[in-house]
Amino acid sequence: MPDPASAPTASGAESQIGAQGVASALGDQPSLRLPSSQQTPRARPDRRPAFNTLHRLKLAPLLSKARPLQRELAILAGACTVIGSLDLLLGAAFSLNPMASLLLALAGSLAVYLAARSWMLRHLAGPTPLSAERMFDCLYRVARELEQAPDQAARHLGGLLREVFDPLEVTHTEEAVLRVKMAPDGSTLVVPVNTLASDAAGSGRDGAIVLRLARRGQRPFTREDLQLAERLIEQLRRAVAYDRAVEHGRTEERARIAQDLHDDIGARLLTLMYTAQDPDIEEYIRHTLQDLKTLTRGLAAGNHRLSHAAAEWKSDITARLAATGCDLHWSFSTDRDILLTVVQWSGLTRVLRELVSNIITHAQARQVDISAHFDGGRLTLAVSDDGIGRAPETWPHGLGLGGVRKRVKLLGGRVVWAEQPERGIRCEVQAPLSGEPG
Repeated sequence: MPDPASAPTASGAESQIGAQGVASALGDQPSLRLPSSQQTPRARPDRRPAFNTLHRLKLAPLLSKARPLQRELAILAGACTVIGSLDLLLGAAFSLNPMASLLLALAGSLAVYLAARSWMLRHLAGPTPLSAERMFDCLYRVARELEQAPDQAARHLGGLLREVFDPLEVTHTEEAVLRVKMAPDGSTLVVPVNTLASDAAGSGRDGAIVLRLARRGQRPFTREDLQLAERLIEQLRRAVAYDRAVEHGRTEERARIAQDLHDDIGARLLTLMYTAQDPDIEEYIRHTLQDLKTLTRGLAAGNHRLSHAAAEWKSDITARLAATGCDLHWSFSTDRDILLTVVQWSGLTRVLRELVSNIITHAQARQVDISAHFDGGRLTLAVSDDGIGRAPETWPHGLGLGGVRKRVKLLGGRVVWAEQPERGIRCEVQAPLSGEPG
């Protein structure tokens, strides 16, 4: 048994464990003493807090095993107290004989128990363990969070373990741990974080999560908890690896499609443009080639800066409106530049193109105002015109407007059309964008 005087002092839930914290907690680090001849006399510091903390952790598993018996004794003591109190109250208030008052007390106690049974069981039994469906939902959510923010693996994993085991204390250590470990007395469970990174398995760069006593200290960790933690880590590792493989495959497929479009469709359109006899047809093909170029560039690129995407949107819309004699007033602002994913860039690009196409085709507008503002992780796009359009709630939702609604919904946002006070229509799109800083 380690010397209590050499035990580390317990820290708070947000503290960091030292270089030998995991080994000490798991009982793998023996205490070291110098021979008495080599020891120099010095004042002995007060180590009672560390002594009490160590013994509290060592006695906690024994006490947690006695909790079911303690609950039974508490229920029995409470029942006897209620029965005795009712017996005395009935005998004194109604002058009943002892047998009658005892029977009435038993009946009243039974009624109170039946009425409060669910409440008693809920509070005495402690928190209910997660169901399989709830655990799967938590696992799926954490896997998505790890894919979006792999540098926050320790925080996401700690949250998952807190939900699954509801421990008394959760801490993080920088010490390298290669597999899930449990203390012999079940007081501590150590879960590695580094195994979630496919490129750093076994490096230990992310440390480990240290859990103290499951169910808020009501019981120690068991062999089943150890196996469950190992399975959770394995499933998370597989989910992250699968998502990365899928995204890698999508990137390669998009690059292949973009190359095919550029080499085949682009070459044919270029030939048609130079052989066209009608200037209008030549101009139409020129704009089609420009759209194809924007599409292939977006498919080939992995991410797009929001500021660069806004510049491309402005250039494209300005050219399209100028061909129809319509003016564009453009406004763009952002609190920070972020990287748009291909899905976000593609969805926003097509939404803007469809809204401008509707104005060109139906509105007969002379001026279009477009504002794009990104603030607090949310993008707001507003497109308004001074055309003849009215009553947008009566418009049929075909492929155009239906496509706008569908693309905005896929981005997790919403779109609203409304009449302007004087004339024209205003369309507002709001979408959350949780991209990486650009």
